[in-house]
Amino acid sequence: MELNFGQVYESNSYSLTAAIKNEGITEIEVTEADDNLEILTDVLRSALQEHDVVLLTGGVSVGDYDFVLEASKKCGIEQIFHKVKQKPGKPLFFGKKDQKLIFGLPGNPSSVLNCYYNYVLLTLKAISHKENSVKEISAELTHDCQKPAGLTHFLKGSYKNGKATPLNAQESFRLSSFALANCLIYLPEEQQDFKQGDVVTIMQLPN
Repeated sequence: MELNFGQVYESNSYSLTAAIKNEGITEIEVTEADDNLEILTDVLRSALQEHDVVLLTGGVSVGDYDFVLEASKKCGIEQIFHKVKQKPGKPLFFGKKDQKLIFGLPGNPSSVLNCYYNYVLLTLKAISHKENSVKEISAELTHDCQKPAGLTHFLKGSYKNGKATPLNAQESFRLSSFALANCLIYLPEEQQDFKQGDVVTIMQLPN
């Protein structure tokens, strides 16, 4: 399909479906909803009737066409939290309705996967009483890196022989680094400067 000016290809459904299937979960339904409050509300209400866990991508920030929060209220969803102090994935939403769990993931593809591995997968494993397939270990940085204070950062990285290398293309709208990454490098909120040889925590991603 040829895109018009300002449009991008939708990739979140493909990356999330692949990641979820990698955990042995096969009952997955993907539905598209326009940036319209009534349409999204109807889609969300229908999803809650059929499924125990609902993931939405996009529409979770505070723009003119971001309707996830309002649609959630209309569906009677209790907001547990909205926004986390991290990058990528700051606008994350989580809510509950009875025993149903709802995640509002950001729209950028890197943010989606980062939130999936940090929150959604952990939740899926907990409710199914299975061990988390993302393992946290220590590794040495192969390069210096800097970040602003105030947000935890998760960098896509390559881990080998006890060392972690931050990859290029870390921006939240770029998915190429996730295609190459086998880990996420955890950089704590308040620390700004990290030196080659520093020991950091990494999250080893499932194969």
